[in-house]
Amino acid sequence: MATPDAVVAQLRHSRKEMRRELARVRWWRSLVQARRGLEVAQLTDAEELDRLGLADAWEALAADAPTSGELSDAVWPEPPSATPSSVETLAALDSRLESYETRVARNVETVTAQMVKALGEQHRMDARSGHDG
Repeated sequence: MATPDAVVAQLRHSRKEMRRELARVRWWRSLVQARRGLEVAQLTDAEELDRLGLADAWEALAADAPTSGELSDAVWPEPPSATPSSVETLAALDSRLESYETRVARNVETVTAQMVKALGEQHRMDARSGHDG
């Protein structure tokens, strides 16, 4: 069985890595959302968007996290072009990122709760050993 110190150290490491991943996901989401905004602006005005039916395309299309390659290709396309299809693709990527962000954020909360519990157990063990001496 792992010592309380080892458990706390592992949980700290896991939490740090998950917080780093959460920051990365949020950064990508902001890029995808900005790119989508640029493409919508290039396409048309708000009245024409309703006629294109893009609101339906902005619903969640996938629950899996997109790859870095998908994200890079969407944010920096070659050659750059704005089409209804590209806006739909960006909306789908953002939806997938949002779902992934939610899962990572929940994981950070879970690991934080586990770390607090482990720190409490460690503190109780330290207090007991201090009273025995």
